[in-house]
Amino acid sequence: MPVILRIAVPGNPLRRYFDYLPPADLDPAAAAALAPGCRLRVPFGRRSVVAFLAEVAAQSDLPADSLRPAEAVLDEVPLLTAAVAGLCRWAAAYYQHAPGDVFAAAFSQRLRSGRAPARHAWQLTDRGAGLADDALARAPRQREALDALRRAAPLADDELAAAGIRREALRELGRKGLAERCAPGPRPARVREPGPALAPEQAAAVDALGADLGHFACHLLEGVTGSGKTEIYLRLIAACLERGEQALLLVPEIGLTPQTLARFAARFDAPMAVLHSGRAAGERSDDWEAAASGRAAVVIGTRSAVFVPLPRCGAIIVDEEHDASYRQQDGFRYSARDVAVKRAQLEACPVLLGSATPSLESLHNAGAGRYRHHRLTRRAAGASLPALTAVDLRRQP
Repeated sequence: MPVILRIAVPGNPLRRYFDYLPPADLDPAAAAALAPGCRLRVPFGRRSVVAFLAEVAAQSDLPADSLRPAEAVLDEVPLLTAAVAGLCRWAAAYYQHAPGDVFAAAFSQRLRSGRAPARHAWQLTDRGAGLADDALARAPRQREALDALRRAAPLADDELAAAGIRREALRELGRKGLAERCAPGPRPARVREPGPALAPEQAAAVDALGADLGHFACHLLEGVTGSGKTEIYLRLIAACLERGEQALLLVPEIGLTPQTLARFAARFDAPMAVLHSGRAAGERSDDWEAAASGRAAVVIGTRSAVFVPLPRCGAIIVDEEHDASYRQQDGFRYSARDVAVKRAQLEACPVLLGSATPSLESLHNAGAGRYRHHRLTRRAAGASLPALTAVDLRRQP
């Protein structure tokens, strides 16, 4: 039975997929094993473009002899998770947009260009792992690097630098075939401190969220300013980390990211990824790959981060869910809040929508019983609301 590759081609306005055959030099077993979410290079018109595998089908509406073969498979293992690949297919249909652009939104700029994922770690080769203990006696720095990789590998560049391992020693091990570059692996994550005591309303919300870990549920958290919504976010993320899972937090504006990151870094000893347009393209690509590899346990970003793949997605949080910044207004138009809810359904995890002034859509869904509605009516720690003074601008100079 032939294998048909249903491809999403970016850069064209057509709201459809294109069928291709596997590359002519690809083994049939390898072709059958391809999964949605990997990249391929395909002929498209007179051009050769990087495109994305959306589906593997058994038949096409076109005769097989009229289909062109793909030129190359760029990823043996899909870079998108099955949930995110499914999310892209859903978003293309729901928002009636060209699927190529939707799939492109889920990849980093580096990967959209066809480049390989960055390799920011080192591991031993088989030859290096079997090297005799008395080898490299005259190269102590190389021996030190080899021993470090034997104890724990792969080790990221920053971990090796913190251990005092010289780059020159690693490069020399690479030249000798004893070590090689690779993608960083997951790091352990833990909670530094338990956090303050919760008010009864906060504790009830945390308990309800904890009970829904591991399956889909949508929670609306409505709380006045200063009522402790962020503390509930932190408790939900801590519960994810204890389960060995990742958490995704969406914020509406770039300006909120630094203060959020500082507070989260104080609470968690865990690798974090930050995704927003204010960072350099290389930094965003590195953090995308940290999230997609599972190395980053906490991912914080603006609306486009809703598409970043997480192999162990445990919870999704949308802060200030009512904010208009979650709506993409040009190109591929979508609501990141609504996409987050759909993604949580596909990931089988809870999604938490937080706001002091929830949107009418969310209030309607809560009233209809689709969302669980939690209310925080008092400011945390008994703090009082700020004093307000009305100023008559007509009397101002």
